[in-house]
Amino acid sequence: MHYFRLYALLATLLASVPVILFPAPATASGFVDDSHLTGGIYYSQRYRDKRDMTVGSEDYGHYVEDLHHSTFNANLDFTSGYAADLIGLDVAGFAAANLATGSAAHPNEISLSSAHQRWGEDWSGDKGGFNLYKAALKMKYDDYWMRAGYIQPSGQTLLAVHWGFVPGAYQGAEIGGNWDFGEHGALSSSYLWSDKYKAPWYTEMYEFRAADNTTKINYVHSLGLRYDFKNKLVLEASMAQAADFMDQYFGKVSYSFPVAGNDLRMSYQFYGAKDKVGDNTIAAYGSVNDEYDGLAWLQGIMLGYTVDTLDFRLEAQTVKAEGNQGFFLQRITPAYASSNGRLDIWWDAASDFDANGETSVFAGVTYDLKNYDLPGWAIGAGYAYGWNGKPCTTCTVNGELADQSQRIDESAWTFNIAHTVQTGRLKGTLFNLHYINYDNHGSNPNYSGGYNNMFQDEIDIKFNVIAPFTIF
Repeated sequence: MHYFRLYALLATLLASVPVILFPAPATASGFVDDSHLTGGIYYSQRYRDKRDMTVGSEDYGHYVEDLHHSTFNANLDFTSGYAADLIGLDVAGFAAANLATGSAAHPNEISLSSAHQRWGEDWSGDKGGFNLYKAALKMKYDDYWMRAGYIQPSGQTLLAVHWGFVPGAYQGAEIGGNWDFGEHGALSSSYLWSDKYKAPWYTEMYEFRAADNTTKINYVHSLGLRYDFKNKLVLEASMAQAADFMDQYFGKVSYSFPVAGNDLRMSYQFYGAKDKVGDNTIAAYGSVNDEYDGLAWLQGIMLGYTVDTLDFRLEAQTVKAEGNQGFFLQRITPAYASSNGRLDIWWDAASDFDANGETSVFAGVTYDLKNYDLPGWAIGAGYAYGWNGKPCTTCTVNGELADQSQRIDESAWTFNIAHTVQTGRLKGTLFNLHYINYDNHGSNPNYSGGYNNMFQDEIDIKFNVIAPFTIF
């Protein structure tokens, strides 16, 4: 029923506005002639096991199944042109089928959760089915643009979506603009407002809630801008708010310059968050909406350098997240899958390396094998190490304040092999195998001891196939 109401609203708007404002032939031509229908066929197979460190467990010290599945997805994405060079419509959906599934109750995040929406989640596994993830009315005029409906952020704000093979969606509107000042640079800016969200493995929109998973947040919104000086220097800034709950801040400076004949790419990034509630009362994690004691932040530096077929990455981040939560979270609402936020630092190494007080580094390299008559093939490896992770400073464990003397290090090895088909009917199809070996250097069981986002040793093997296609 919620799909029907959304379709009816968008259809009414799309049908009425252009007819009122413009002659019929001019209205139709751009909308139809510039339309595109694309899609993809996707396959995912994953084996993720975690070490059980629960005292008294019969599997203590051994790896146990955490997430085993193979899943099929297919999507269609319709993007219209603009009627009268003003108004259009984008609609997209995907179908999912579970080919094999293990005993894990946690959603595998590629197919659909057995629950329709986050606040009905009962952790009973996954199902197949269909999901509408985009239904947006869009408009443009001069240097300005707007999108409303089921949307994915496309501007400069701090709000982002979860991804499986397709993105999640906000129910709301985003407006932005782009201004080119010639040799002096280019400015882009956008604002997004939303009252509901859904991750791609849920079929229904749901409201935003605070840390206790009960208190409703009426809306979230964000304003951001980006200035490109056209001399390899780019500045970005954004602020986001969850109504009466949380403020977030973001700043980024990117620059590149030649070193030994190739550009050295570098950036500095700052992510900040400050909640608006509570007085730092000591309480069980998630029982109060007071997440942070003062301003929490994550700061990072990224370096990148490419030499012929070798691409190198060296990155580091450090975190301050004192308070009940005990780790920095990029999303503006803390519950699982309740919203998402921008974070440009990502190592695909299992952990987020985001505990309070933790500093971490990552080094990685990707090798393009085209010089060995293997076009489209690439291999990569990486290593991440984090140290001095502290527990939450105001959360309780078994009714007492978490042991503040704890310090935990963590590390991970990653390996990746990928092939993109270069010719023929399957041109553009990607085959990707990713391996992670994560080591928690402490002995706490998963998400315990005041480390509310840290789990035990993990081995994760992911194999994905992505086959895009275009119908018109």
